[in-house]
Parts: sequence; structure tokens; C-alpha cells
Amino acid sequence: MSTRTIAWDEAVELFRRRGLPETTWENLDEGEYVLHTGNATVTGNFPLNDVEPHPWTTAWDIGFIVDGDLTVSGSAYDVDDGAAALVVLGDLRTAGIHTTCDPKIVVTGDTTAGVVFGAYTDKYLVFRGDLRATVQVWQDECAPDHVGGTLSGSLVQPSYADHTDLNAAEVEDTAVPVADLLVPEVITTGGGVDGDALRERLVAGLPVLAV
Repeated sequence: MSTRTIAWDEAVELFRRRGLPETTWENLDEGEYVLHTGNATVTGNFPLNDVEPHPWTTAWDIGFIVDGDLTVSGSAYDVDDGAAALVVLGDLRTAGIHTTCDPKIVVTGDTTAGVVFGAYTDKYLVFRGDLRATVQVWQDECAPDHVGGTLSGSLVQPSYADHTDLNAAEVEDTAVPVADLLVPEVITTGGGVDGDALRERLVAGLPVLAV
């Protein structure tokens, strides 16, 4: 596995070589990043806090950069403030993306997930390609900061018009009740989504999509 720690100056040089405009990376925190060169496959989860062992490092700092595609069999998620950044200079494929804290996630290619969940948070979420998920749940005025391609899936409580630069993305809202989309264990008595319960099932690798 080709991973090493790089300083911010080297990260900026990489972004420029890959043609990433400064407007995309200028909101990232400056500091050391763990760089993975080439496509990466992670078995299990990709935590953005030190809540469980990370497959690449034990020294948590600013974030991770993948100079290629990233495939995660589990989920990318945060639990508390101080979440590391994740920059993927390619496509991201994962079972789930769950954020309720302060992550910075930038994907230059297409993003494909089973479930995407975001609740109000101090975040920076940029998807320069497609953002495709079977179910997308955006709550409490949380939404991606930018989607450059097609935004698709069953969207729950979307607030994109007010909070997202869609860049003419096609929004497919099936208007299906969320209780018909996700397993009962993550549905509240009021018919909404229990974000903590959803994260726990995603992290444990338990089913979250209704059959």
C-alpha cells in the first residue's frame, strides 16, 4: 500500500497538477495529509475521527488524500467535531456516507453510495461529478455545497435550492416516504430518520435499505 504523510505545500502542488481549481481546495485546512497514491480499496469503514482504528494511520491530523479512486466496502463517517478531511482525486464508491459534524469531503469524480445522510453541520461537501445514492437524507438545512454532475436517488427532505450550487444537475426526487426506503430500526416514531441509529447500523455493516 502506497501511503505517506505530506505537507500542505505538496498537497497544493498535487491539486494543481490534477487541474483542481483553487476554489475547490481553498476551504481545506492547511496541515499534514496522509496521501495514498493510486486506486485504494478499503475493507470495512473509513472513519474520519479516531473512534475506531483507521486502515492507514494511527496519527490523526488534518485529513486524507487519495490520488485515484477510493472504494470502501463499509461507510465513510464522522462521530464528533474535529473530523479529518477526505479528498478523492477520482471516484468514490462506498456503502454509506454519514456526517453530522464538521467534515470536509471533496470528490473530483463520481460518487456512488447506498445511503448518504447529512444533518446540520459545519461542513464542506463538494462533489464535482455525479452524486448517486439509493437513498439520500439531508436534514436540518444540510446539503452538499456543490454537485457538478447528476444528483440522483430517492431524496428525503431535500433543501438544495437554497443551499447547494447544483451546476444544472438533474434532481430526481421520487417523493417516496422515508419509512418505505429504510429499515424500521432507523425510523423515528414521527416518521423521520434517527441519524444515530442509521450510523450505528452502517458502521456495523447491518442492512439499512428496505427490501
